[in-house]
Amino acid sequence: MQYEGTVYRPPVEADTFLLQVEVGCTHNKCAFCNMFKDKRFHLVPMDKIERDLQEARQYYMKMERIFLVDGDAFALSAGLLEQIIEKIHFYFPECETISMYASVKNVKMKSDEDLIHLRNLGVNDLYIGHETGLDEVLTHINKGHTIKDSEEQMERLNKFGIRHHALLMIGLGGKDKGIESGLAAARLVNKIKPGIIIFTTLAIFPETSLYEEVQNGSFVEAGEREILKEQKTILENVNLPNTYLWANHILNSTPIAGFLGKDKKKMLETLEYSIENINEELFKKSFRRTTL
Repeated sequence: MQYEGTVYRPPVEADTFLLQVEVGCTHNKCAFCNMFKDKRFHLVPMDKIERDLQEARQYYMKMERIFLVDGDAFALSAGLLEQIIEKIHFYFPECETISMYASVKNVKMKSDEDLIHLRNLGVNDLYIGHETGLDEVLTHINKGHTIKDSEEQMERLNKFGIRHHALLMIGLGGKDKGIESGLAAARLVNKIKPGIIIFTTLAIFPETSLYEEVQNGSFVEAGEREILKEQKTILENVNLPNTYLWANHILNSTPIAGFLGKDKKKMLETLEYSIENINEELFKKSFRRTTL
C-alpha cells in the first residue's frame, strides 16, 4: 500500500487503519501550517482506493474503524464519500466508524440531508481545527471560518448525532493573549460540546507566513509560562465533565490527559506545578518544537 506524500492523523488514532482518499488540503492557507505546502490538492482515483482496501483485507482479519486521509477528507462531496464508504463496507462489513479530519467550512457545505445520510453510513468522530476562540486570531491566521460558524456548524453535528472533536492550538494569540485566549476557548468549547478536546501548542515552522512575522517582529510568541496559564484557564472554565481532554502531543511541554470531571483537579495540579517551577531560559535551550 502506497501513500502519496506524508500523511497525518490525530495522535489518538494511532492504531486506526489509514485509507488515503485525497491528497493535500482544500484550504492550505493557514498562517501556521506547512503540512501540505508540497502538495497540490487532488482526489485519489477510486480504483486505487479499492486496491488499497483489497490489500488491507489480506492483512486485517477485522477492522471496525477506518480513518480517511489526507488533510480534510470531509471536503469530498457526500456522494463521493458514500461511494468510498460503500467500498469500505464491501471489504470490511464489520466497520462501524469512518473518521477523518474536517474543517468548519466542510461541514457548512453539507446539507442537513447529507449529514444525516453520512451519519447513517457510519461517519463519526470528525476532528475539527477550531484552533482558537477569538475571531481576530482566526482572521490573522487565515483559518477561513468565524467563531459563529464554529458554533452553528457544531450545533448541526450535535443535532444529527455526529461526534466531533475540537483541536485547539495554544499560544496562537501570541504574547500577552494567553488568559484572553483561554477564556475565549473555554466559552467556545462549552457551546460546541465536543467529545474530545485536543491541545497542541503553536510551533513556528519555515515556509509559513507566521514564521515570516516572527522574523520581522510583527508577531511575538508567548512564553512557556503564559502558554501553560492559557491551558490552565481553559481547564478551569470548561464545564463539560464527560468530555475527554488529550494534551499529550509532542508539541506540548506538560503532558496531561483525562476527563474534565473526575480528572480535572489532577490535571490542574500538574499544570500549576509546571507554571510555578518552569525556568523559561533553560526551557528555551532544552525544548524545541521542530516537528509534527
